[in-house]
Amino acid sequence: MNRAQPTAAPALWFGALCVFLVAVNLRLPITAVSPVLDQVQRDEGVGSGAASLLVSIPVLCFALLPAAVVRFGRRFGLTSAVLVSLVVMVAGFGLRLVPDQVGLLAGTVVLGVAITAGNVLIPPLIKRDHSGSSGSLTGLYSLGLYFGAALGAGLTVPLQRGTGLDWRSTITLWVVVPLVALAVWVFRARISSGGHRHRSPSGVTPGPATAASPWRHRTAWAVTLVFAIPALIFYAVSAWLPTMLVDETGRDPAAAGAVLAVVNIAAIPAALVVGIAANRTRRQTWLTVFTGLLLAVGIVGFLVVPAAALTWAVLLGVGLGGGTTLGYALPLLRSSGTAAAARLTAMAQTAGFLLCAIGPVAVGLLHDLTHEWSAGMVVLALLTAVYIVAGFDAGRDVSI
Repeated sequence: MNRAQPTAAPALWFGALCVFLVAVNLRLPITAVSPVLDQVQRDEGVGSGAASLLVSIPVLCFALLPAAVVRFGRRFGLTSAVLVSLVVMVAGFGLRLVPDQVGLLAGTVVLGVAITAGNVLIPPLIKRDHSGSSGSLTGLYSLGLYFGAALGAGLTVPLQRGTGLDWRSTITLWVVVPLVALAVWVFRARISSGGHRHRSPSGVTPGPATAASPWRHRTAWAVTLVFAIPALIFYAVSAWLPTMLVDETGRDPAAAGAVLAVVNIAAIPAALVVGIAANRTRRQTWLTVFTGLLLAVGIVGFLVVPAAALTWAVLLGVGLGGGTTLGYALPLLRSSGTAAAARLTAMAQTAGFLLCAIGPVAVGLLHDLTHEWSAGMVVLALLTAVYIVAGFDAGRDVSI
């Protein structure tokens, strides 16, 4: 009977909680490692290149695995696939406890697979279950990404000092976060069983017999660029901003790391606000222009007046938070159904994360070639112009 069904508002709030809990887990396993990389190098006897695999392996998974994840979600259903990804994530954290380099790298690969699944599955699940609030929930999703990133980057070292554990045990303590998410999603699966029987067994709305490939659509490539460029800037800044500030302003590493934390904190409210705004307008072009200008001003500010780093950190963080939200929201807003959203999301993430993997390496190589940071920062600033231009197409009210 109707009174036995959950009302729309509680269902939306519970759905938002589920989305947020998964999102928190999609960057935390990566940023939790960065503060202890020096300890990893010392204890494992590896150089910077090998240690950086703990960060770069997941990003490569993001680029290489989305199509496989889409097929997995279509075969077993979105909710079941998310549950499996959380179980895999818990296993990845456990593998990191194995006391050798093989266990550490294997755990990182497993975590990369699990994070990729969350990246790909959550946007079409939002489209399926909350299409009327997809922009707002995508903003909450982006908020969760940056919240998790800030947790890992800011609390891993204090957690280690407070517990007295070694680095391997400390980063494994973060397993409690996916365990909480897993418990909530198990509850979600139980209360919603049979709730979507009008849909296909996979949980993905059936599309036409011969669905058009988004790879051949100009607007799909514009959407991909809007996704890729803020993500590339995020990973490049996360990798090199503290080092740049130490070199250019003489800050100590702790203070330089705090500036990066400000970038992530400033991104949190921006992600939510831009998500709500994207959901309330049919054209999102003005949002790409706004966030693109903030990205440009923040990057150029670090380059020209690095002493005012906190100001630029806030502007860059707001631009990144808003830009990331648009990157995840536009595949939903430009698609005609859940299956189309899954295909467009997979395309944006496959091509987008391939570009992301290049960004930190390119900035580092430019620094090695020129012995200064300006060349890499100029390239990042120029990419914001590409982002704004792509936004004029991606922000149009069309369906792919």
